[in-house]
Amino acid sequence: MWIDDSDPARQMLGVDQGAIVTLNDGATWSSWLNQPTGQFYTVSTDNRYPFWVYGSQQDSGAAGVPSRTTQSDGINLTHFRESAAGGESDNIAPDPLDPQILFGGRVEKLDRRTEQTRSVDPTLGYPEHYRRTWTLPLVFSHRDPRVLYFANQRLFRTADGGEHWSIVSPDLTREDPGTPANLDPPTAANHLQIGPRRGVIYSIGPSRLLDGEIWVGTDDGFVWRTKDEGVQWENVTPAELTGWSKVAAVEASHHDAETAYLAIDRHRLDDFTPYVYRTHDGGKSWLRVSAGIPHGSFVNSVREDPVRRGLLYAGTEKGVYVSFDDGEAWRPLQSGLPVTSVRDLEVHDDDLVIATHGRAFWILDNVTPLRQLDPNADAEVDSEKRAAARLFTPARAIRLRPAGFTGTPFPADEPGARNPPYGAAIDYYLPSSTNRPVELEVRDAQGKLVRRYSSVERPKPTDLSRIGSAPEWRRLPSTLESTAGFHRFFWPLRHAAPVELTQGDPFADGVWALPSDYKVSLVVDGARLEQPLTIAGDPRVMLTPEDFAEQFRVATQIEVERIRLAKVEQEVNRLLEAVVERLKSPAARQARLGGTLTAFRDRILILAGKPPAGSPLNAWWLGARERESVQFAVGVLAGLTEAVDGADAAPSPDARQGLAAARLLVDAVERSWKQVLATELPALERQLRAAGAPAFSPIIRLPRARG
Repeated sequence: MWIDDSDPARQMLGVDQGAIVTLNDGATWSSWLNQPTGQFYTVSTDNRYPFWVYGSQQDSGAAGVPSRTTQSDGINLTHFRESAAGGESDNIAPDPLDPQILFGGRVEKLDRRTEQTRSVDPTLGYPEHYRRTWTLPLVFSHRDPRVLYFANQRLFRTADGGEHWSIVSPDLTREDPGTPANLDPPTAANHLQIGPRRGVIYSIGPSRLLDGEIWVGTDDGFVWRTKDEGVQWENVTPAELTGWSKVAAVEASHHDAETAYLAIDRHRLDDFTPYVYRTHDGGKSWLRVSAGIPHGSFVNSVREDPVRRGLLYAGTEKGVYVSFDDGEAWRPLQSGLPVTSVRDLEVHDDDLVIATHGRAFWILDNVTPLRQLDPNADAEVDSEKRAAARLFTPARAIRLRPAGFTGTPFPADEPGARNPPYGAAIDYYLPSSTNRPVELEVRDAQGKLVRRYSSVERPKPTDLSRIGSAPEWRRLPSTLESTAGFHRFFWPLRHAAPVELTQGDPFADGVWALPSDYKVSLVVDGARLEQPLTIAGDPRVMLTPEDFAEQFRVATQIEVERIRLAKVEQEVNRLLEAVVERLKSPAARQARLGGTLTAFRDRILILAGKPPAGSPLNAWWLGARERESVQFAVGVLAGLTEAVDGADAAPSPDARQGLAAARLLVDAVERSWKQVLATELPALERQLRAAGAPAFSPIIRLPRARG
């Protein structure tokens, strides 16, 4: 607690949920709900898309939150869901076969559909004295999604959702771990345990490659391995591990059944040294591989990348570290992460998810570039041994659509996290800045250009005098950079908008790109770098490739009609501007042609779909008076665009019928415009010439007739 010396009524209190402030000596306090200060012990993820992140947090209970949303303001408190399973310190294990079922704690089974929690305690059928500690392990098998493991001093197994558990190990802890040297005699004598044993199984590492193989580690310094689902156990503890060395994590390799990794925590012994161990021979021998992690950053968790062999991640008491060479050397992987205790981490597909004890959950999105880095060099080099630009192979991109209007975004002072940008993440490295534009091209499988970007292109700055909403609601497009270093660009998975529809914006999007294979090309100083890219459909959407193709075909046809209409609209607007300017001119007043020009202006306004009004700014909601007008047709085509390309679905019969009607409507608008140009405008100009007023400049180009 902090009390202001100059104003004692002003106080700040730090609690497990965050910090709260009073200005009136405790009569009222500020909220702690505006701080991302969750103290999580563990992290787990489920198998849905987008995936959810779960963990237990000190004094605030277990909770889950989506890894991303499709709302404009990202992830906020409305998405945060408390969990009755997991408590404030234990593990949560989402059912791999049903993400609505969560197992947690020791052990409860929560059904998210009903919010009912049922006890499926593994010890119900085996009433004995069981030891416990603040966090006990609970994890599903990587080989059989029905099998769930739990442990105290013994390992338990269920394959039917907790209806029946089997004990698959004896007590695997030390007979007598001894008394820690840093524990004073009165404290050492003050215990209520039965017998000299103190430990529990603290970590479980089911094999990803072999049925029946499980690794476990205890919090008193033992490591065990079974190859037959617990019939026989082999003690494979590293020789230098002593009592009270907590095996905080045991990680069975994704790539080699004889390889495993250990994170050892000895801070209870006042030893803050980082310990990571590695075996390549099934535990017969271990090598300590912690070089690069500084003293004081003791290790709470270690995980192996599921894609690249030898790529490791370590969660330590002061942050995250990464190794590209199987633990031989480590380097920080903070990337904006505050210095905080990282208790657990998990690699979910291409994302690194961590649980911090004080700064809640964090996700490092898309670690694909880390999987491609050379561990022996900071950058690739060319044939002349100079650092070379590099385009990394992009991860598979999911065609995820943002939600529509969901209301006013949350205020910026509410806790929340922005969503990762939509689209394909394209990572590249430049060894030095370049004065020439960096260019990016996306082509489809047939080599047809889909999108092109340049580093010279920049979004227009926000004009605060003209915007109609808060400036922070505006989401700027991703831009290519030409400076030295690593860069990430996002292609939003859209074709370029036709120039007639861009209003001068080089980032304007056209129709959605099909789920398919593409080629990405980066041009740096004249050199072209190429990589393949795959776009996949949203896994929640059941749509055939034929349906996607038909959607693209119809959406493109609608775009063709929008182009035709946009050309007419541009010409109509140019003529309107010219007429309005002429009405203001002294020559028009002297020739007493104001009435004639006003009537002609009103005729063009009707064709444009902008009915004359005393206050045009207040007439927008009236809509176009005439069906065969530009704005009415614009609205029809906008509605068709939204119906056909606004969601992943095959075009409906009504949409197809609407497109046919829209073509006829655009034809009619074109005919009306041609009539104006062919007869009404020449007649007006004859009147102008007869009155001695200058005629209009030849500003209008007749549209081509449709074949």
